[in-house]
Amino acid sequence: MEQRTMIQIDQTLLEHLPVGLVLIDTDGRIAWANEMVVQMLDSETDGLVGLSLDELPKSARDLLTNEPKLVAVGNDRGWLKREAYRDERGKQLLVLTDVSDQERLAEENSRLRQQVEDLKLTDDLTGLPNKRAISQALDLHISRSRRYQNPLSTVLVHVDMHQPDGVQPLSTEPLILGVSRFLRDRLRWVDQIARWEDNLFLLVLPETNEVDARGLVDKIQTEQHSMLLPETAAETRPRLAFGMACWNKGDDMRTLLRAALHDLQDNLSG
Repeated sequence: MEQRTMIQIDQTLLEHLPVGLVLIDTDGRIAWANEMVVQMLDSETDGLVGLSLDELPKSARDLLTNEPKLVAVGNDRGWLKREAYRDERGKQLLVLTDVSDQERLAEENSRLRQQVEDLKLTDDLTGLPNKRAISQALDLHISRSRRYQNPLSTVLVHVDMHQPDGVQPLSTEPLILGVSRFLRDRLRWVDQIARWEDNLFLLVLPETNEVDARGLVDKIQTEQHSMLLPETAAETRPRLAFGMACWNKGDDMRTLLRAALHDLQDNLSG
């Protein structure tokens, strides 16, 4: 009598747990479900007991067989997590947990991380200004050139990670870091360098006409053999290619960089 009372008490407690519980018998039919599952499936307990999963409506079957998904929980949309447990006799217990708060928090954290990423102004590897930062700086330099007609040059530097036949591929990060330091050391204090893309740097050269910009490019080309690289990259010397453009009246950042990219592509294909 005491044992039967305890079983009744335990089932009463299970009825009111804030998780959905479904007991599936060895024949694959629902033996019992608590009130939370009834709410989730928008059904009645009597209508569930005795049915196999295949006999359930598609929406209910998906809820009990699929991985966590976005579903209706009461009057709201939310996320349910599904877990399945099986005993040695073959009976199965399905546990459905409302994880909407955790999912919404994860989505909010992801959104905030993306906002922080979007606001970053430096490249993680090199510590140089990133594309966002150099775009802002270049836009200011172009505005100044428009106002005062000052010369302005830009140079795109492409890094080709050429590896001889038979040489084991290496991580490109040490090479990119070595190139960034090499380029930075050859600029004036007023010049700016940024990592534009993975293997592409942008040099912004204020108060620099075409002749002087070409002189800098020639100097970099001549001295690139002296670039300090990791010992592991002794047989893998990066090849640098350049694309140069000088500001002309009417240019904005888009047209100026397009001209530099066009020059780079010509040099790469030449």
